[in-house]
Amino acid sequence: MPDNVLYPIAKAEQLVQGFLDCRLAKDAFTHEAHLITGLYMLAKNEDEALPLLRQNLKKFLKYIGVESTNTSGYHETMTVFWLWVLKKQFAGANGHVPWNQENVNTIIDDANLINRNLWLEYYSKELIMSVEARRKYVRPDIKQF
Repeated sequence: MPDNVLYPIAKAEQLVQGFLDCRLAKDAFTHEAHLITGLYMLAKNEDEALPLLRQNLKKFLKYIGVESTNTSGYHETMTVFWLWVLKKQFAGANGHVPWNQENVNTIIDDANLINRNLWLEYYSKELIMSVEARRKYVRPDIKQF
C-alpha cells in the first residue's frame, strides 16, 4: 500500500456500509466517520445525498439507542452544514464530488475538516443548539454559506 494512504478507501467503504446496514458500533461513528459517510453520499447520490443521509442517520441513531429529542439525536442544520462544507471542499468544476482515495485522505488529514467546531464560524451557539435548528434547517446568523 502506498505511504500516502491515511485511511484506505476500502476501509472507508466498509465503514459506510456498516453505517447503512446498522452494523457499525456506536463509538466507531466518529466525526471523521460522519464526514466520510457524507462524502460517500454526495459522490454516489448527488441530488439525493441530503434526504438519504437524513434517513440513514435517523435509522442509525435508533439502532444505537439515541432518541431524537429537543437536545439530542438527529440535527438537521448540522447535517446540511457539513454536507455544504464537503461539497464546497470536494466538488469539481462540474459540481460532482468524486469518491476517491485522495478525498478520503483529506477528510482524515485536513485540520479544517476535522475541526468539529467549524460551525462556530457560521452559527452562534444559541442558534445551532436551538430546537428549531435541530428540527429544520436554519440559516447561519454569523456568516452566510
